[in-house]
Parts: sequence; structure tokens; C-alpha cells
Amino acid sequence: MTEDLETLDDKQSTLTQDAHETVHNPWLGLRTKQRFFENDEIAAFLHRGLFYARAGVPLHFRGTAGRGKTAIAIEIAKRLGRPFSVMTGNDWLDIEDMVGKQVGQSTHAVVDKYIQRVRRSEETTRYDWENAILADAMLKGHTLVYDEFTRSSPKANGILLSVLEEGILVAADPLAASTHIHAHPNFRIILTSNPHDYAGVNVSPDALLDRMVTFEMSRYSFETESGIVAARTGIPPLLARRIVRLVSDLTPDDQSCSMRACILIAQIAAMRLRTATLSDALLAQISADVLRGRGIAITTGQIAQYLDQRPRQEKAI
Repeated sequence: MTEDLETLDDKQSTLTQDAHETVHNPWLGLRTKQRFFENDEIAAFLHRGLFYARAGVPLHFRGTAGRGKTAIAIEIAKRLGRPFSVMTGNDWLDIEDMVGKQVGQSTHAVVDKYIQRVRRSEETTRYDWENAILADAMLKGHTLVYDEFTRSSPKANGILLSVLEEGILVAADPLAASTHIHAHPNFRIILTSNPHDYAGVNVSPDALLDRMVTFEMSRYSFETESGIVAARTGIPPLLARRIVRLVSDLTPDDQSCSMRACILIAQIAAMRLRTATLSDALLAQISADVLRGRGIAITTGQIAQYLDQRPRQEKAI
């Protein structure tokens, strides 16, 4: 028992020493590589999505947070070969944020004094209209990624019914440039959503779900998650595997963390690796700080003990 305490004290001493070392431009290690990782598992997913999207079918990716829904949606939008835009759902989003609105007015006045005793004036007012993101994408044939669409109110999303079914956007505002916007043949829409029991999320209307293909996004395999973490942060694949395994093994099934926890740990580790080695004591402290912030009751000592018990070949970072 005494030896265990001394070992833990040594690790804490090493951690303190690590924390006080000077790091040149530490923020460089926190920049993601923004490289899309693809293996057979993700490629199969992309091919199915592209097949439906090219057929003109609206896509819907649904799953818990941190499952890569937005990344998959944007990657499909890129591979469709058309410009794309992203709109994020919110409870303040209104119909005019999808269709458009009046943004001002222009007044033109003409005063005629050709005859001295006769004064004739003529005034013309023109209302300036600006199309919103949905109307603009439909007119130009772009791809629209509507991220977390169920965070918007059902009233706002109701305008999508005719868009998904007939490809027509109805503008009720009399000032609109056109009361009916017909979608360009190349227009595509991809939606993502979280489960309805999340805070701020509305239930997906059945009428909308009937008009799209829904993919349920579950957790990726261990190999895929490790590859994503390595690609996003630039850390060695072996370290990415250690981090993914650590988070998976030390979080209860009912409190499982999303892949974002692994990526955050890896980002901080990448910063450290730019200037020095990454000790197990420091990795344990980083992991404990990240996991505790997600409601996981775990200590630095417990993680350090877990790392000590892992096979030696996993420690050669």
C-alpha cells in the first residue's frame, strides 16, 4: 500500500513538472486537421447516402450527439459536386429565415416644373426583397444541409412539406419576389437531428419523416473511432487507440461519452507531443478533466491505475 502511494506521488510530481514546462505556441496543438477519415465502414455509409441523394431523395441522419451526423452530411454534400450551404435549426428560426424577407425599400421621386405655374410630381416606391437560405438553394440548385432541424419549431419546419414532396416553396408574403419557387433539378437537402428527449429538441413530425430516408447513426466500431480521432487531431494511431479504449472502458454504459470526448483528449495530447513526450500521468490527468466535465465520476488515480494495467506494447508512444 505504501509503495502504491509513493508511486502515485511520483506521478503527481511528474504531472506538476510537465505542467510547468514552457510550450511554444501551445494553441497549434488544438487545431484540428479537418481531414475526413474514411474506411470500409464509413465508405459503405457514404455510398448509400450518395445513391439516394443523387436520386433526389431527401436524407435524414438521426442519432445522439457526437456520432458524426454533420460530418457525414457535409461530406455527402461535397461529393454531390454542387455548392452547398449549412443552416442550423434553432427555436427562434422563423419562416422568413427560410423563404426571405423585406430588407428595405427604395423611393424614386420626379418633380416636373417645366411650366412655371404647374408643378407635377411622381413618386415610385420599390420594396427590396432578399431570399433566405432555403429559397436561394432551391433557385440555384445547391445542396442545403439543415443541421439539427428538430430544434426549430414545427411551424417553421412545416414549410418543408411541399419542398420535400413537390419541390415547391410557397411564400405567403405578398412582397416576395415570387409566391411559388420551383426547385432547380439539382437541388438537394440533407437533414440531421438529435433524439427528441434532448433539451430543446422537438419531436420530428411524421409528415416530414414520411418524405425522407432516415439513417439511424449508432456508435462506430472501435477501429473506425480510432481512425477518426487520429485523422482529426494528427496524433499517432497507437495513441488514438489508447484514448478511445480508455474512454470506452472507463465510462458506464448508461453514461457513454460521445466521440467528442476522445477528440478533445487527443487534441490536448497533440499539443503536448509537439514539444515533449506524453507521460501516462499527464494523459491520466487530461482524461480525468475531460470525463469529469461530462458527468463521469472518475479520478486521476483510477485512470493512472488503468493505464498501468494495459499491455506494455500500448505504452510506446
